Amino acid sequence: MSTPSFIDVHCGFGGTVAARHWDSPDAIREAMQQRGIGMAFASSLSARIYDPIEGNDELAAMVGTGDEIVDLRGWLVVHPSRAEDGHVQMRKYLLSPRFVGVALYPDPLTGLPILARNAAEAVTSFRRYSKPVLVHAPTAAAMYEVVRLSQDFNGVKFIASGMGGEEWREAIQMSTKPLNLYLDISGSLCPDKIDYALSEMGGVRKLLFASGAPMTDPAAVLAMLFESQLPEEDRAKVLYGNALRLFGFATQDDEETPDLAPMGG
Repeated sequence: MSTPSFIDVHCGFGGTVAARHWDSPDAIREAMQQRGIGMAFASSLSARIYDPIEGNDELAAMVGTGDEIVDLRGWLVVHPSRAEDGHVQMRKYLLSPRFVGVALYPDPLTGLPILARNAAEAVTSFRRYSKPVLVHAPTAAAMYEVVRLSQDFNGVKFIASGMGGEEWREAIQMSTKPLNLYLDISGSLCPDKIDYALSEMGGVRKLLFASGAPMTDPAAVLAMLFESQLPEEDRAKVLYGNALRLFGFATQDDEETPDLAPMGG
């Protein structure tokens, strides 16, 4: 049986100084394909930092149909301080299988993490769509807020992206209890954090592969994962099996033979 392609659950869309080509869907797909990634979920860098409406609209135009060499889908970026804009864009995009959920990021001006109390309205209006919420958690303080959100909304699946950055040990410790909280492995390129998460969480069921590209080359995150002590079966779950289950592409029993047809289609 052939091995399914990897699923990158969190990357960016938009050129940077180090990756000017990352504003081209074709260039992104080519880079992902070269690294064994067959599906990737991107959010607009412009929407994260500047204008969520314009950035999300640009992303919607590039996610494609799913028939391309790499199936690109989108995260809808929502700023809690712009709740009404977020509601409008949710209604516009989240019924489409090309968008996998909502993504929340630290304040672009202050760098302060998303606060659970400030994000509550956005999550309340979003949960009707039955899709995951991704929250960027580059520090332990940010992870604390994601844990609070996941406890307040236990019917919503959350992904803490970045694993607490360099503070991964503390972040992993506080993230073990909520059953609805998943961690992606982007952030610090330290193989020890994978082994530590395996030990603290009692398995890899809630770990997901994500690159954080273009800020980090997906190849570097893959190398970190392969340098960890994970058995091959567990590594496969992190690379694609857990994402297939979380995003509704396949049941747990079908993880080895995934159906990558669009969600809802």
